[in-house]
Amino acid sequence: MGLEITDLQSGYGNIEVLHKISLAVDDGDYVAVVGANGAGKTTLLKSISGTVRAKGGSIVFNGNDLLARPAHKVPQLLIAHVPEGRQIFPELSVYDNLMAGAWLVKDKDQRAQTLGEVYDLFPRLKERSGQMAGTLSGGEQQMVAVGRALMLRPKLIMLDEPSQGLAPKLVTEMYQQLAEVHGLGTSVLLVEQNTTAALKYAKRAYVMEQGRITMSGSSEELRGSEEIRKAYLGI
Repeated sequence: MGLEITDLQSGYGNIEVLHKISLAVDDGDYVAVVGANGAGKTTLLKSISGTVRAKGGSIVFNGNDLLARPAHKVPQLLIAHVPEGRQIFPELSVYDNLMAGAWLVKDKDQRAQTLGEVYDLFPRLKERSGQMAGTLSGGEQQMVAVGRALMLRPKLIMLDEPSQGLAPKLVTEMYQQLAEVHGLGTSVLLVEQNTTAALKYAKRAYVMEQGRITMSGSSEELRGSEEIRKAYLGI
């Protein structure tokens, strides 16, 4: 089933940021939403996770109406949100940050198994498990943020600008790790200004401009679009 968004209107106070947005993320899909800063991408993810309340339209995940749920109950549907800027707990250890993502998982064996899988995906986090997260590099902190989300064993993981502030080598490494996560069956919804990276790894993509979807298609189609190449790929 997956995620289905129809005519979503959302914003802050009297300011409407999203103007009747419609998009879908099928079960097992890998979808990117690309666009310039201020296009409304972050507001989209916050509206799905419930931290910004929608003003109209619908958001349905696997048959569940997300607009009827408070934000703290959205993760119960196994939706994980990696926010912009990472928002890890700097004064807690890497281990404690990761375990914070497993607050809904009651089975100790399952938590231990998932932690092992996260350490396999991000070996540096295992090496630094006892280190305070605030002392890590930017790339390592991004790994903590993604690893924390994976501790939920999500059906859908949403990532807000995961390449932000990372060196090109680390961006490639991060996206390869996300490809592994997707390969295990997790649906991915990614928002990015780094259009080149997003279109390289995502299967499908939507282009957002000023709170509206202006173009959509397979990533291959969008990479071949002259308009996209000029506006976002610098070609």
